[in-house]
Amino acid sequence: MDYTIFYKDSYTNGDLTNSPEYDIFLSAFDNCNRTKEVFERVKSYQKQWFIFPQYKGIRQDELPLKDVYISEFLSESEYFENFILNFNANDYKTKKICIDITGFIRPHLIYLLKLLSHFGISQVDLLYTEPIHYKDADDTKFSGYIDEIHDVEGCSSINNNPNTDNDLLIICAGYDDNLIAKIAQSKGHCQKKYYILGFPSLQPDMYQESILKMENAKQSTGEFMKIRFAPAFDPFVTAQIIHEIVEENPKSTNIYLSPLSTKPQTVGVALFYIINYAKLPVSIVFPYSKTYTSKHAEGIKRTWKYTIEF
Repeated sequence: MDYTIFYKDSYTNGDLTNSPEYDIFLSAFDNCNRTKEVFERVKSYQKQWFIFPQYKGIRQDELPLKDVYISEFLSESEYFENFILNFNANDYKTKKICIDITGFIRPHLIYLLKLLSHFGISQVDLLYTEPIHYKDADDTKFSGYIDEIHDVEGCSSINNNPNTDNDLLIICAGYDDNLIAKIAQSKGHCQKKYYILGFPSLQPDMYQESILKMENAKQSTGEFMKIRFAPAFDPFVTAQIIHEIVEENPKSTNIYLSPLSTKPQTVGVALFYIINYAKLPVSIVFPYSKTYTSKHAEGIKRTWKYTIEF
């Protein structure tokens, strides 16, 4: 399959004047202007904010007052439980859906996409707004203490191979070298390990910062990993690169994917899993934290639209 045939478009400075109209628009509140402005600009009959309890540093008076979905649960399945009931009751399967992935927590984004495919949604538009920069550059911390490492809910292998002699690990590597190192260590038995770096990056300096973080992770694990590249803003090329790596390693006993980079690359991981989980021994593994930083990005460069067909 050629994943690069999927459609994408972009809007400069978040100008969505020529964007389509939707029946329902979903977004995650992280208190960044890039998510709040897109929420206001998108044309949709119905809009809804997801408020994730993991985000810290958001005052009560900063939260949106209407069109919100709130749950106290941290796990993916428990968090979306009431959303699923409402989704089914309103027959959204026949509606035109758009999701702004910018503020989502990665496991919950992956779980939601898997959920939509399970419900028989044939197509969904995804938006992602590139920041001009992150506040703390290469010292940006997106998550707090890592509590545990395990598969994203709903994304474990259904073809798990008890033989682990030739397991394959593919990490989409981002800013946080601690996360990269923890995943590499937790899957230290894997015979083959690959980094996918975001290049071209969202901004020129971001590639250099990611390289720095990758080198820090390699020093802590003492391991050599093969490197591949995919644009940080392109989920479809990311999925294609994963496909090529898997094809290069046809004797892999189990395949582990770990999305630690941008949200578009996370979508690429999810897309590859959704299309291939029934026939490959593939899982998505993630380092979980109970806390995430809010308002860590500044400015709006451009907004991407990705059309996903399941």
